[in-house]
Amino acid sequence: MKKIFLFFIFSFIFNQEECDNSRYLDEVFNVEVDYNVQYGQNINESFWGSQITENLYMDIYQPINDNFEFRPLIFFMFGGSFVGGSKSNSDIVALCNNYAKMGYVAVAIDYRLSQHLLFFFPNEENAYKAVMKSIHDLKAAIRYFRMDDEFYNNYNIDINRIFAGGISAGAIGSVNAAYLDDINEVPNFLNEDLNEIGGLEGLSGSSGYSSEFNGVVNLCGAVGSRDWIIENDIPIVSMHGNQDDTVPYDDSLVTLFGLNIQVDGSYIIHEKMLELDNYSQLYTYENQGHVPFSDMRFETDFSRDFLYDLVCYQDVLIGDLNQDFSINISDVVILINLILGNEYTSYGDLNYDDTLNVQDIILLVDIILDN
Repeated sequence: MKKIFLFFIFSFIFNQEECDNSRYLDEVFNVEVDYNVQYGQNINESFWGSQITENLYMDIYQPINDNFEFRPLIFFMFGGSFVGGSKSNSDIVALCNNYAKMGYVAVAIDYRLSQHLLFFFPNEENAYKAVMKSIHDLKAAIRYFRMDDEFYNNYNIDINRIFAGGISAGAIGSVNAAYLDDINEVPNFLNEDLNEIGGLEGLSGSSGYSSEFNGVVNLCGAVGSRDWIIENDIPIVSMHGNQDDTVPYDDSLVTLFGLNIQVDGSYIIHEKMLELDNYSQLYTYENQGHVPFSDMRFETDFSRDFLYDLVCYQDVLIGDLNQDFSINISDVVILINLILGNEYTSYGDLNYDDTLNVQDIILLVDIILDN
C-alpha cells in the first residue's frame, strides 16, 4: 500500500467543473472593465530628475455574469523601452480583453518609467534600476489582489493561480520578476541602493503579502542571466522573433540607448528550462524582428493553450491538508477532524476511494514515520 501511495503522492488534480467546458479555451464571456484602480504608490524621478511621488494604477478586465468564485488572475505589462507606453497600449488591451472573455480576471498595470535615467544617463546600472522599478510595481499589484482577497474579495480570484506577462519591456519586467528571486543574484552595483528601494519586493504597496505567481507569458523579453533559473522554476511560454535586434532572441547584447548589456533572450531561457526539465514552450517567429505581432490573436491562442494546463491541472502534495508544503502531525489532526465532521477533501483521500476514513490516517502516519 505504501508503494502505491508514494507513486501517487504528487498527483494532478483536475478542476473538472471549470475545465470540462469551453472555459479558458474559448471566448464565451462579455467583458467589463474597472479603469484606473490604484494599487500602489512609490517614489520616481520626473523627466527632468526631480523626485516625485507617483500613484500606480491598473485596469481590471472581468467576465460578465461569471459565477465562479475562484478565477485565475493574469497581469500584462506594456512595452516601451521603460521610457514610454501605458496600460492603454492597444496590444495590452487586446490581450486583457481576450483573456477576460475566456474566464480570467485580466489586469493591465501601469508601472514607473525611467525617462530621466535612460535619456540623460544611459548606463547598465540605470537600466537595471528601470527594470527593478517595473518588478517592484508588478509585485505590488500581485500583493494588492492577495490583500483584497483576504479582506474584501472584490474580484473572486484564486490566489494560487496567478500569472504575469508582458510585451518587450513589460516582458522583461515579468520574466525577471519570476527568476530574480535571490538577493545574491542582484548585480553588485545595485547592492548599495537595494535596501533603500525595498530589496527584491520593493515599496510600492500592500507589503506583507506574497508576490509569488505561477507562470509567465513572455512576448519578446529576456532575463538578466540564465543562471537565475533553477530546477522546478516557474513555467514560461515565450514568443520571439529570431532576428530581434532590440531584445535579443539568444544571448546577444541589448543596445538600446547606446547600451551594451548582456542578457539571455527567449531561446536561451527555453533551452535552460528544458535542460532542467522545467515546463516551457517557445514559438519562434522566423526571420522576424522585435514585436512582430498584429492583433494579438495568435499570441493569445498560443499562450492560452500553455496556461490551460497550469490552470486546470495542479501539481498537489496529497496529504498536505493545510497546504504548507510539508506533511506532519498538523495534517493528521486536520484529517481526524474532517473524518469526525463527515467532511471530504481530495487532499486527504490518500487511497483514492472517494471517502475519508481510518485507512487514510494510517497512510498519512506511515508517510510521516517514513519521512
